[in-house]
Amino acid sequence: MYFREFGTPARIARCFSKEDIEKQVDKYNGKRNCYASVYVFDSLRDINGKTNYDSAIIDTIWFDFDDNKDINKCLKDVRKLIKKYCIPNKIVPRVYLTGGKGYQMNIDLYSQVDFSDTVKRQVLREYLMHIKKEYKLKTLDEACINNSVTCLRRIPNTAYISKLTNEPIGVNCIALTVDEVLKLSVEEQYGLAHEHQEVPVRQPSKRALRDFVDFACDMFGVEHTVSNSVAVLYERLKEAAGESTRGSTNQHSSILAPRKCIIELIERNIAKGHSNHQENNVIALELMNAGKTDVEISFVFASIYDEPAGDYGWYNDDPTIPGEQIVKMRAKGLSRYNDKRLKDMGICTSSSCV
Repeated sequence: MYFREFGTPARIARCFSKEDIEKQVDKYNGKRNCYASVYVFDSLRDINGKTNYDSAIIDTIWFDFDDNKDINKCLKDVRKLIKKYCIPNKIVPRVYLTGGKGYQMNIDLYSQVDFSDTVKRQVLREYLMHIKKEYKLKTLDEACINNSVTCLRRIPNTAYISKLTNEPIGVNCIALTVDEVLKLSVEEQYGLAHEHQEVPVRQPSKRALRDFVDFACDMFGVEHTVSNSVAVLYERLKEAAGESTRGSTNQHSSILAPRKCIIELIERNIAKGHSNHQENNVIALELMNAGKTDVEISFVFASIYDEPAGDYGWYNDDPTIPGEQIVKMRAKGLSRYNDKRLKDMGICTSSSCV
């Protein structure tokens, strides 16, 4: 059966229906913050009694905008995405004022995405990072992007509870129309947040779905043209994943030497003693593709951080034991980043990625 997770924000329940969510809201609203998972999961695919997040039904793209100091920066980014992407493509997003210091937005897809489980989370993360960079959305939360399918979102028309006092501050998480987002100031929008607001109806977009699928094709080197149907592209993507395409971490894939730009990235990060989560993903997948051993991969990350491993999962203090992140990547058989994505990220600046 399909369910959403309910949280406060700690995940405390599974809701198999709208009524289940309403019961949880009735119980906690005004006492704790109320959250629900962005995506629906399949209980029949649990792993050892726990949610299998690869079972997520992706039928929407969720954006979380947040700034601890100035919510006006978030509003500026939301308006930018609406004006530059949604309106030109006749996409009607759902937008929510969280009641705190940010906004949430959904762009609903015409149908659920039929990606292989092994690439689902990776494509979603990469697509959101692409949107963040393409439209220069400084307040689009990278922590939520990295969590991708596991994210929880505030439930509309529930009270915002202060983290300092653990008391309601008098405003709710509310839905806003596109006109309200574009025309009203933050103060005027908060004026609406004192009362119950109508929750918008989903308006699924074929264009948004096609953009997402085309992006996945570009990621995995799958050829596509405007004449190809989405169904055809799904089959090509599955074929690519099933055959362990060029760059896969699958043990049966061809082994390719690390590209020059990745070697230089490793050297730069060792020199500065730091590497962010996305760069770590790039480095790990590149080294796996090159057939490097767990000890060799551990050595690289230990050289970058030069400190005890901690709980981050990129390496362990015992170099013969792979980090948790590395184990997960090996299990999923993720592909290494393609040349276009490396250029988009600014990691590769060469006209041809060597």
